[in-house]
Amino acid sequence: MDSAIIIQSLLTVLSAMIGAAVIFLAKLNHKKLCALISFSAGGLLGAAIFALIPESLHSLNTLEVILGILSGYIIFWLLTKYYSHVCPACSASHFDERTAKKFSEIVRALLIALSLHSFLDGVAVSTNDVFENISNASVFIAVLTHKFPEGLALASLMFSANYSRQKILVYVLSVEMITVLGAISGSIVLKFYVSEILINAMMAHVAGGFIFLSSHAVLGEMFKNHKKLVISSFSIGLILILAISKFV
Repeated sequence: MDSAIIIQSLLTVLSAMIGAAVIFLAKLNHKKLCALISFSAGGLLGAAIFALIPESLHSLNTLEVILGILSGYIIFWLLTKYYSHVCPACSASHFDERTAKKFSEIVRALLIALSLHSFLDGVAVSTNDVFENISNASVFIAVLTHKFPEGLALASLMFSANYSRQKILVYVLSVEMITVLGAISGSIVLKFYVSEILINAMMAHVAGGFIFLSSHAVLGEMFKNHKKLVISSFSIGLILILAISKFV
C-alpha cells in the first residue's frame, strides 16, 4: 500500500479539524459558509465528472456506469431522506436554531451517516493506489476542500447545542478518521482482491455519491439564499478540479 494514500487521507482529516477549530476562532456568517460549501460542492462534482466517471468507462459500458452512478446517488438520497443527513455541509440552511436544539437527539444517526460518507471519501482517495493512470490529484483536492466546511458545519451544530470544545473536537476527529480507514480498505481490497470491472463499478458508485452531495448542497442554497454567490463559488470549484485533472 502506498504511504502517500495514508498521508493524503490524514490531510483530509486535518482539513476537517481545521474547519472545526475555526468555529472557536472566528464566527462565520451564513454567506461565507454558503460560499465554502458551494466551492467544495463544485470540487466534488468536478472529481466525479473529470476523474471517477472517465476511469469507470475504461472497463464498463455507458449503461453500467449510469447504473453505478445511480446506486451511489440513491443510497445517499435514501439515507438523507429516511435516516439522517449524510453530510452536515450539504446545506448551510440546515443549521438553524431548531436543528441545533435537536442535535442531541439526532447525534447518533448523523454521526453514523457521516461515518459512511467519510469511509467512501477514503475509498475515493485510495484510487491513486489502485489506478496508475487516474488523475487522483483532482479527487484528493476535491475531498480535501470538502472536508473543511464539513468539519466546520459539524462543529457548528455541536457548538450551538452547547457541547464542550473538547467533546466537539473528539467527535469530529473520531468521525473523520473513518476516512483513513476507508483509504486503507480501498487501497488493499480494491487493488488486490477485486476485479477491474468491480473496481470501476465502485468508482461509478462513489461518483454517484459525489453528485448527490454536490447537487444537494447547491440546489439547497441556490433557491433559498445567495444565488449568484452559490453559482460563482460552485463554478470556481468545478473549474479548479478541471484544471487539476488536465494539467496535474
